[in-house]
Amino acid sequence: MQETVQAYLAAGTDANAAPVIVTVHGTNDAHADDEGTRWWQRGSKFTQHLVDSLAARGLPRAEILPLHWSGQNSDFDRLKGAADLARTLRRLDRDGRPHAVIAHSHGGNVTVEGLTLAGRSPHRGGIISFGTPFFTRRLKTVPMLIALFQLVLGLVIPPIMLWYLAEILPSDSNKKVEGVLLFGGLAALGLWSLVRGARRLLQRQFATRLFARSLAPSQWLVVHSPRDEAMQLLETAAQISPQYVKTSSAMRSLTAFASLAGVVATTGLFIWFGGHFLNPIVEKISAGEFGLGTAADLTFLLLVPIVYGAVFFAIWLIARAGGAWLYAKMLTNAIHGGVLGAAFGGDGPFKLVGITRLPPYLVKAKEERLEALDLGGIDDAALFVAAQNLYNSVVANDGPEGGIANPDVMWKRLSDALYHNAYMRDDGVIATVADHLAGSWRKPGK
Repeated sequence: MQETVQAYLAAGTDANAAPVIVTVHGTNDAHADDEGTRWWQRGSKFTQHLVDSLAARGLPRAEILPLHWSGQNSDFDRLKGAADLARTLRRLDRDGRPHAVIAHSHGGNVTVEGLTLAGRSPHRGGIISFGTPFFTRRLKTVPMLIALFQLVLGLVIPPIMLWYLAEILPSDSNKKVEGVLLFGGLAALGLWSLVRGARRLLQRQFATRLFARSLAPSQWLVVHSPRDEAMQLLETAAQISPQYVKTSSAMRSLTAFASLAGVVATTGLFIWFGGHFLNPIVEKISAGEFGLGTAADLTFLLLVPIVYGAVFFAIWLIARAGGAWLYAKMLTNAIHGGVLGAAFGGDGPFKLVGITRLPPYLVKAKEERLEALDLGGIDDAALFVAAQNLYNSVVANDGPEGGIANPDVMWKRLSDALYHNAYMRDDGVIATVADHLAGSWRKPGK
């Protein structure tokens, strides 16, 4: 069984050993093994080429340490992976190991949050990200309201409990122990609530400063291409402001709802007051009275058009006084939020409100913008090779290489020809990464 990050760290390290490169894969690229052909695994073409390139620059025996996280398009999972990365980096720092991080795609977002938690380290060298659409975050409404509630509890409860302990409890010495335990415990719970709420509300502000202090801007090398499909897709999703529901459509919907609301209101009125109206009529009919009195009692039926018309007209008027526009706006925001949530994997406590090409709060990071012609392996030949590999795997009828029945293999074969997954195949990119790592280890933090 291959050695995991946790087992590797638990085994301890030698402070005088070679530098460690932590690799962080992106979305849909997870695998249980540390060794393999994926770019981030030990023994892959990329990691082997990088280790050789570092040796040629005077840094022999560099070790590859893959970080395993779920790889799901889930911000909750990315934050969980960030916590694991932070623990890994703190352990390497305690052991005095020079270390660096290389991340691809959303692995860059894992790295941002991981560095925020890990803090600054004199042993940390370069950070490299390939094709990462960096998120900017804001606390969602529900977590924010919960944090505000915790904050209010923390501000109100402890002073009351402390006042009770100081002023009232001494006069009742028979229950002093019980009082201290009860009201002291409530005061402590209130203080915990205060800290918890304040921490959650100020979390992003603290994260901004902590991340900016965790490394010098020159330590981070951003590698991306204007032809990167994944980055273009997410950037476009973040920038567009579509109107999924037009005002005219919302007007028609509200008008239809007005009819339904009129029927429901009228039915509810007669269910609630039906006995009051019908009892006199039933009594008169039972007594054989069919005169004007009975006819007069039946005039309550005139309430049907009155109630229905009042409800219908009220909603109709609200719709034309701006309600339809507001309803269309609310539906559009809800739909767009769902679309962005699905695209960004926004299932965590933070709303992912934007995409940047440079790490947030680190605007002076080094940027390597690769033009299409500068990025090797992205051409018709690469597409042909990827298609040929997929065809061969299908012909092999699900042999050792896998086939059409194996979606993971199909995805890997097809994605190999994408710009987004080609950074690590380019010799020039690997040389740039090796130069950056060698320079940052020789002059850490500069």
